[in-house]
Amino acid sequence: MINWIMYGKIKELKRKGFNKSQVSRKLGKDYKTILKYWEMTVEEYSAEKEYASTRIYKAEPYEDYVVENLRKYPDMSAAQLYDWIMEKQNEKQLPFKARAFRSFVAEIRLKYVIPKPTRIRQYQAVDDPPMGDQSQVDMGEITLNTYNGKRKKVYCFAIVLSHSRYKYVYWQEMPFTTETFVMCHQLAFKYFGGRTREIVYDQDKILAVSENHGDIIYTEGFQAYISECKFDIYLCRGADPESKGRIESVVGYAKHGFAEHRTLHDIDSFNDDCLDWLDRTGNGKTHGTTKKVPAKVFSIEKQYLKPVQELKFNYATNTIIPYAVRKDNIILYKSNRYRVPKGTYQPGKNVYMIVDDGEVNIIDVLTGEIYATHPLCHDRGRLIGQIRKNRDMSLSIEALESRTVKLLGRNKAAILFLETIHKLKPRYYRDQLGAIKTVCNEKCNSALINQALNYCIERELYSASNFKSAVIYLDEVNHSSTSELLPGLPAKYRNMLPEIRKLAVYEEAMNNGEYNG
Repeated sequence: MINWIMYGKIKELKRKGFNKSQVSRKLGKDYKTILKYWEMTVEEYSAEKEYASTRIYKAEPYEDYVVENLRKYPDMSAAQLYDWIMEKQNEKQLPFKARAFRSFVAEIRLKYVIPKPTRIRQYQAVDDPPMGDQSQVDMGEITLNTYNGKRKKVYCFAIVLSHSRYKYVYWQEMPFTTETFVMCHQLAFKYFGGRTREIVYDQDKILAVSENHGDIIYTEGFQAYISECKFDIYLCRGADPESKGRIESVVGYAKHGFAEHRTLHDIDSFNDDCLDWLDRTGNGKTHGTTKKVPAKVFSIEKQYLKPVQELKFNYATNTIIPYAVRKDNIILYKSNRYRVPKGTYQPGKNVYMIVDDGEVNIIDVLTGEIYATHPLCHDRGRLIGQIRKNRDMSLSIEALESRTVKLLGRNKAAILFLETIHKLKPRYYRDQLGAIKTVCNEKCNSALINQALNYCIERELYSASNFKSAVIYLDEVNHSSTSELLPGLPAKYRNMLPEIRKLAVYEEAMNNGEYNG
């Protein structure tokens, strides 16, 4: 609400003959504000002023929360605070409107003397392109607080459809490479359900991306991608905010409207939260310029997008990010903790978390060894995996090794095989011996075991799983050797052998004239 001085100026200019539009321009106030007080009497204004000082905002239960965040982040917008409250309450609508909440936040800033820092930048409006014609791409970076009290830089890829203002944002922990840049395009096209005819890029950042520490567009890989997808590229000039203003606004919106002041737990849950934010706020709220909801306009524009076929060349479809193994032998992944065997941890040890068919495979970054496989958990804060209690601890390592050597044939090959496994997998040697012992007990054929042992040594396959695979493979080969001699026969005849007759039978047939001719 305006103060008495501003109310007096409105009335003074009205008396002098200025119209509402002129008063709005002279005083720098919104036209609707001037309209509200244009016919209001002094008594009416005084009563409203009194009511405003005593009225109760529906947002007042959140006053402490708002004050706490404004003191911590003075530049925080009312829109971001409104979104945080929705996220906190897990609601898509609150009992008070965003406009009323802006007034509430303004009152809080005055009451607690928390002014908002101002940023001024000049732009010039440009016409919106037709539906499906153009999108704009840019990248940014921001440093966030992490759950363990440290600071970490994250990088975002953003794309916006120029007509509907429908947005997509993707975050990662490493600077973008050509491969991840292409991957983000594919993720965005999948999110949109197609692509526009033209994509706008910032020329300066394409040639030397200041926020990304490297070149992207003019690489062989990206040129191959352009040739495959066949979209047009427009390189806007440097210092040309009119050409790329939409995407610059989106990058700023993603950084300051979503990411800023958040605590980073892990990048996957951060991206999940970002998608929720896009659905709830980024694409779900009325756009300040177009005065339309991007999601509603996009429901029409998506019909004008061009389909994007699957890539014919080899690009990653998922970013493989190394995860650190912690001292308690767990890996934090999507806000859950996944176990690896005790002894896996070493300073600097990293693993990949590969999701396949609802399971998470934990794989060593350097050796490719699979440490553990767990079902993928969609909750948060869970500890996944059980401590292994089924290891055979009744025997010492030496006794178990002696029994395994005996089962393998007690020869030089057996000793070499086990010594190499011990050298390569010292932490899992007991488990390896137990697995080999189980295979030998199941396959009591000493010839087959010796054949598999030599097979593994010749091919340098030193592990219990490789030994088991070799036993199964060679067993099948041995049983199918007869069938392989007759590959063209039907299956029901392959195990049949021809009858062998004595030579006298054929001589007798010849003498009796039983021959062709």
